[in-house]
Amino acid sequence: MNDLQIDYFMAVATNLSFTKTSEEMFVSQPAISRQISQLEKELGARLFKRNNQRTELTEVGKLYFDLFSRYKADLINTKIEADRILGNKKGIIRVGFLEGWDLFNIIPKMIERFNAEYPDTEVVINCCGVKELTTSLLNDSLDLIVTMNNSVAMFREFECTEVAEIGKILIYSVSHPLAGKKELTLNDFRDDVFIAPWEIVDKMVVEAITSYTRPYGFVPRLRFVKNHESTITCVRNNMGVAIVDEWVWAKDAADIKWIPFKAIDIVSIARAKARETDQEIRMQQILADIIVEQEAERRKENK
Repeated sequence: MNDLQIDYFMAVATNLSFTKTSEEMFVSQPAISRQISQLEKELGARLFKRNNQRTELTEVGKLYFDLFSRYKADLINTKIEADRILGNKKGIIRVGFLEGWDLFNIIPKMIERFNAEYPDTEVVINCCGVKELTTSLLNDSLDLIVTMNNSVAMFREFECTEVAEIGKILIYSVSHPLAGKKELTLNDFRDDVFIAPWEIVDKMVVEAITSYTRPYGFVPRLRFVKNHESTITCVRNNMGVAIVDEWVWAKDAADIKWIPFKAIDIVSIARAKARETDQEIRMQQILADIIVEQEAERRKENK
């Protein structure tokens, strides 16, 4: 048994998909399957139930998922304590944000406030999709993540702080036939293809997208692409429209137009409960303060 096998197991257990894990970790699916098969052989038990439709943890797999979660947390805590004993002051804190967000008013303030208290700790930023953020927090590739609450609230391993309500908007190209029309609603786009990142393809998200359009009397035609960047590229080139968060940077692009509609999600900051390091706890509070301040200022400007 080695850490690579454990990391692959934790990622597949989070995604419940070998394909998604392969894409997120940039490793071939057969390579991941081989490592997990070796792990199962060494443990003497099947960890997953696999068929053409879905991947699920076995009861034994759930036991080992809990065990490896504790192991990862204990290992990091031990390394931190060892660094303290050895006098290695320089550290790193890794923060993940949902890809596509405009973070100009968050990241500079975050780094400034954190470094004022922890000048010997480097802040590292990573932006990625919903699933990859969750997986990275579970396998300790990230220390904190800022993402949608519905993607982290179900994990008892996480300490989550709800920090903002975020509206949804529909974005479309300036080349779209409706681009010159005023007072548009979602119903005007009922015949369009709705683009979404494929890494979030699951029943919950398909139902969420459908719930946005249902009040307008239609079910959208969905087309899934590789990632958020691919989504924006398709919209810019008038290959479809997309429902995105109002924090998305692309809404300010010269070749994109957008309309708001009535739908709200919750933004949360999550960290692993087991680690409980002072720096992670403090960074979570700093981020919460900044986002609350930013949203209060935005609401004031929109009045």
